[in-house]
Amino acid sequence: MDPETPTGETPPGEEYRERGPWLLRIGIGLAVVLVGGFLLLRPADDEGADAGSLPAFDMPFLLEEGNFTNADLQGKPVVINFWASWCGPCREETPLLQETWEKYKDDIVILGVNLRDAPDNAEAFAEEFDVTYPLVVDEDQSLYKEVAPIDGLPQTFFVDADGRFLKQETSDEGSLVLGAIDEDELEAQIQALLESNQ
Repeated sequence: MDPETPTGETPPGEEYRERGPWLLRIGIGLAVVLVGGFLLLRPADDEGADAGSLPAFDMPFLLEEGNFTNADLQGKPVVINFWASWCGPCREETPLLQETWEKYKDDIVILGVNLRDAPDNAEAFAEEFDVTYPLVVDEDQSLYKEVAPIDGLPQTFFVDADGRFLKQETSDEGSLVLGAIDEDELEAQIQALLESNQ
């Protein structure tokens, strides 16, 4: 005890030191309650859809009249590939996507989603690679902005027959391949899609 402090009185500053840990605990508790309340009460980013589900979409075909929507998936798993004609890795992977479509088109859908492209260039690209899987145009990039966690092309996503993104153990974003996909990765993801549909 400080010799200058009268007996029975708390030395200056000692009262604060005694209450400090309790004030800190109360402050942390209030912060947890406020953050938890915000997360529970904030509006969802997408009405009726959770982050693990493919959002509803309606996009025009690139090479033909009409639009392609979720209903056109007909309950099949889907490989969604975002691409552009000016994208070098897109040129690299397109022959593989076409070959895979020819092999699995009875069981899955491969959907090529073009964006940030001149229509004539995109059409020339599709004709050069003789693409026969469905190609659509994300004119306002709405689907891309909703599902792509980062910006860059190409990006490929894998969605099961119930509209849920496949999950990877290493990612909360779902099963995503950024950059040109290789044959082994594509085959592995397609097998996972087929297994999820059994």
